[in-house]
Amino acid sequence: MNLLVDIGNARIKWAMQDADGFRAGRPLVRENKAFKDLARPAWKELQPPQRVIVASVAGGDYDKSVVTWVKRRWKVQPEFLRASTEQLGVSNAYQQPERLGADRWACLLAAHARYQTPLVIVDCGTAITIDALTAQGRHLGGLIAPGIDLMSSALTHTAPGIELSQVEDGDIALLGASTDVAVAGGTLYAAVALIDRALLDLRAELGRATQALITGGDAERIRPLLSTQPRHLPELVLEGLAAFAAASAQAEAPVQSSEAAPKEPAVCDP
Repeated sequence: MNLLVDIGNARIKWAMQDADGFRAGRPLVRENKAFKDLARPAWKELQPPQRVIVASVAGGDYDKSVVTWVKRRWKVQPEFLRASTEQLGVSNAYQQPERLGADRWACLLAAHARYQTPLVIVDCGTAITIDALTAQGRHLGGLIAPGIDLMSSALTHTAPGIELSQVEDGDIALLGASTDVAVAGGTLYAAVALIDRALLDLRAELGRATQALITGGDAERIRPLLSTQPRHLPELVLEGLAAFAAASAQAEAPVQSSEAAPKEPAVCDP
């Protein structure tokens, strides 16, 4: 049994993986809480995992707290997925591969494992990221823009006259009759316009067979407004961690002896 952990800026998503696949648990909202204060109540009843595999964008200090808690709790050394030059059939466009976020890399691994077509992957979280991948697994690069909440926060920090209260999605209109609704609608439509235009341009570049996928915490808010209608895969980062875990376990498995000529063992770049 493996514990898969996706540590984002706002939430921690997780799942338990066994031979039959993985089962996602309830996401944990970070809210500036220490990792131990989130993990202890959420995972106190978990069966001790054999491996803990993590994709994190939380920074080095937070990652150290993850290592400390997991080792004390289960005597297991967490494995952190890092972007590399090539892995599981995906090649990285970055000249410094390690600079690509682990969450984006996990999405690329999962998407390529699912589809053997050109792909565009949109992740709508604290930032909106858009990555393109050829059918052969060659990463073409990507785009990074502020997410919806980050755009709103930027307005309140740089324009002192703007004070925002919470706006429900159902109250957002094409044109707002208050500053709150106008900002909520403006930031939402900015995200929609960016994604739709990028998907249209990339489909024109990569071909009509291009699959578009969307994931991340704001995907459900954004997708209904998109004319391009990407497929919603909410657990794409966890799928990438599961693919990495399965491939690395296969690569480390001993070769079984037999009377027949031995086969080459499967190998991956863990």
